[in-house]
Amino acid sequence: MASVGFTTDRPTGGDGHLCCAYAGEDEWARSTVGFVQDALAAGRQVLYLPDTAAPEAVLERLCRAGVDARAAADAGRLVVRRADRSHPRDLPFDPDRMVELWERACAAALAAGHAGLSAVDEMSWCARGTPGAERVLEYELRLDFEVFARLPLTVLCLYDRAVVPEDTTALLIGAHVRRPAPDGRALDAVPAADAEPPLAVTPLGDRVGLCLRGGADADTRAVLEGALAALVRLPGPVLHLDLSGADFLDTAAVAALAATARSARGRGRRLVVHHSPHSLRRVAEMFPAECDALELAP
Repeated sequence: MASVGFTTDRPTGGDGHLCCAYAGEDEWARSTVGFVQDALAAGRQVLYLPDTAAPEAVLERLCRAGVDARAAADAGRLVVRRADRSHPRDLPFDPDRMVELWERACAAALAAGHAGLSAVDEMSWCARGTPGAERVLEYELRLDFEVFARLPLTVLCLYDRAVVPEDTTALLIGAHVRRPAPDGRALDAVPAADAEPPLAVTPLGDRVGLCLRGGADADTRAVLEGALAALVRLPGPVLHLDLSGADFLDTAAVAALAATARSARGRGRRLVVHHSPHSLRRVAEMFPAECDALELAP
């Protein structure tokens, strides 16, 4: 079943950051066709970044699904570009470079007279061992605050369940504030049906920061590292970390939080931790000097 999600009241320059995991052609069409048609009807340019398919195959696929794709492509309103042109396979994937790419792509669409840019980004390449793919979580978490809050840009990230493992799919879907309804058009206020990963990370909808749910231990260390790498790069003088759903943080996880807080403070910023679990407060009490940069909200 295609993923559905919840809306956020936090304003964005465009419609924001959408996500869908699909299985098969029918679910791909339900998640994608309405998104593309609505963007074209609104005068926005559509940029489609397929995973492995050739541009001609993508155009044919869209035409079969009812989109007048060839006419839109001939008019420059639809651009299909192989994803490996944007996510190079011979270079490490770099979230910083991707933020710059979206800025340039949006500027080019506006300069060409379009009302904005809507993009479909097939992300299944991240499950194929692409160098730097371990930074995809950081990338997804940063986009809302660094890109969509200030640009007339909407991106639909697509994950093919036949390629991306279920635990990875659930983790990356959770990194999106908004998810499309099954018909690809409206946004529902229904939580995603995907199984919760051992440690889930979601952007906060009302302030700059992240929410962690689950346990942070040796098994989820890579997830925590990706979340903290994204957190320290988010804009603003105050960063928020909501741990209301975190049931356990081991000593190494607390040390990573403390290091992130010190890094933020070194840049003249604050990291405020909300709803700290007992394990975090206990370690902070035992090692006050090491945890002095952690600001635990009452």
